[in-house]
Amino acid sequence: MKGVSLSLLGVGLLLALSGVVFTLQGFGVVGPPTSFMYQNSQWIYGGSATLVIGVIIFASGLFLRVRGR
Repeated sequence: MKGVSLSLLGVGLLLALSGVVFTLQGFGVVGPPTSFMYQNSQWIYGGSATLVIGVIIFASGLFLRVRGR
């Protein structure tokens, strides 16, 4: 179970970080102005959803890790 929880932690962290970057690009905070993601509201919603899913997966990994002790 330790390998599964560690995998969930890694995948959740990567998804959450990606969601933050996508959201910030959607708001126009990071990225080049020529990017199709820059100041695009679709990326705000998609990035927010990705962030939430990443946090849920990360929390599941933490739960399994703590419960397995």
